[in-house]
Amino acid sequence: MKALLGKKLGMTQIFSAGGDCIPVTVIQVERCIPALKKTPDKDGYQSVLVAYGVRKEKHTNKPLKGIYNKLMIEPARVLTEFRGEDVPDDLIGQQLKVDMFAEGERVNVVGVSKGRGFAGVVKRHGFAGAPASRGSHEAFRGGGSVGMHTYPGHVFRGKKMPGHMGAERVNVRNLQVARVDVERNVILIKGAVPGSNGGLVRIMESRKKKN
Repeated sequence: MKALLGKKLGMTQIFSAGGDCIPVTVIQVERCIPALKKTPDKDGYQSVLVAYGVRKEKHTNKPLKGIYNKLMIEPARVLTEFRGEDVPDDLIGQQLKVDMFAEGERVNVVGVSKGRGFAGVVKRHGFAGAPASRGSHEAFRGGGSVGMHTYPGHVFRGKKMPGHMGAERVNVRNLQVARVDVERNVILIKGAVPGSNGGLVRIMESRKKKN
């Protein structure tokens, strides 16, 4: 298994041996433990259930306590699955570290993008807006016509219109690992990753597609 769950701390910059400035995102991996392995023979698919972080006993309800007691681990902040991953039986219950990745390696990072609230078509879809010269009346950032006349008489599905923007799952592929700090259990990813500071992100090995 080459996958981790971590917390995005923010962005900073480091310098290469040649003096180049490299923007990086700092991701800290706290308590990250594979708690359960699912197999195709028993469960119909292959995955690893990972417990991340620490949850106080008073914040854990009885159904969750039953799950953690069955898994024989302490209550965690998050329980999540990594589909298609496998882990040896002797590593179940052992904490995962950032040393599974190396500098220069390629990874995929999945997170929830920042929520932008209700946005118009210019901000949400990149519309250019209407000309602001003579003849325009308060429609500079409008979306224009959205439907037809009598037939078919409705707006087609998928029409680009104003609406909720952001707060959705984003997968950024083929990012480069800039540095690995084993002592602090921190990994630096070159460039930006989705999500706000303090949000959880998945870090997985970037695999080439099979032809």
